[in-house]
Amino acid sequence: MDYEYQYSIRLKKVEAELKKAFPPSVNRDWVRLVSGEESSSGNLGEYDAFLQPARELIDRGGKRWRPVVMLLSCEIAGDKDAALPLVPLVEFPHNGSLIVDDIEDGAEWRRGGKSVHLIYGEDMAINAGNLLYYLPTFLIEKYKAPDSLKLKIFGYYSDNMRRLHLGQGFDILWHRNADIIPSPGEYEQMCRFKTGSLARMSAQIGSAAGGANAETVDLLGKVCEDMGVGFQIMDDVMNLTKGNPGKGRGDDIVEGKKSLPVIYHLEKRPEDKSVFAKLFASAGEKGFSGASGEIEEVIALLEASGSIERARKRAESILREASDALGGISGDSEPGLIMKWMIQKFAQSY
Repeated sequence: MDYEYQYSIRLKKVEAELKKAFPPSVNRDWVRLVSGEESSSGNLGEYDAFLQPARELIDRGGKRWRPVVMLLSCEIAGDKDAALPLVPLVEFPHNGSLIVDDIEDGAEWRRGGKSVHLIYGEDMAINAGNLLYYLPTFLIEKYKAPDSLKLKIFGYYSDNMRRLHLGQGFDILWHRNADIIPSPGEYEQMCRFKTGSLARMSAQIGSAAGGANAETVDLLGKVCEDMGVGFQIMDDVMNLTKGNPGKGRGDDIVEGKKSLPVIYHLEKRPEDKSVFAKLFASAGEKGFSGASGEIEEVIALLEASGSIERARKRAESILREASDALGGISGDSEPGLIMKWMIQKFAQSY
């Protein structure tokens, strides 16, 4: 099977649905759907103006693996396209969280361009990010399904959005306070909330829309949550090695992130806590463009202690276990094999 091709087929479907739910320019019908007002008012050009920060980030692209997971989970459950109208439920809040996250972290770059709050202002960006959390819920209201299923979908959505913000809360608290060093287990729980939640939601909504029973929904949700955790740790590793696409190598250091390699290092060499605190603080003051010295010094320490490689192996272990568990649910079905290929790709591309 040509996995890349099969993935691309589903990705094209996702992109088409995102455009339907959030068109390049709004019209009265769209405003009525989103607002619930039969006689919508307001200048359409002004709607487009304050929606632009959200539209720009979505249009910059992204991996889009979460909505593809939703489609594959639906297929594993036995229905090819039932979840297709729902894919914005995961991609829009993901983009909203990136907008807000960049403001909270003081991040300068996202997906190869300036963070949108630096282009449009923090007030416009915050509103756009928050709107993306709620915008796609109108799709549940118009979804052609029994009310019982729509209620379940609302439940999966709200549950995972709460979890997402619990994870973000830990992440912010830790990078604002140099004295707090989470344990590896605490870090992985944060990842389950912050990154795993939307992957979990994708599987839950997709499989429920496809007609899966409650046990299968829960099992697929757990597998995809694990995918999210493994993805996040691999993302941490990539940030400190070749750099994440569209961002700078080591910008996690500038933002004060206590990623898993940093936690592993300080667990092994606690005497470096004050050294790291000073380097992180200096990098934060200088900003990414002026902090290359601090970034390289931190990375050198992490490489010397083997902490980056240890984190890589931990991510590979989590992803391998997720792949094995997925095989027990999906067998050798096409969507299951495509999802296993995705997991393998996460493990290999860093």
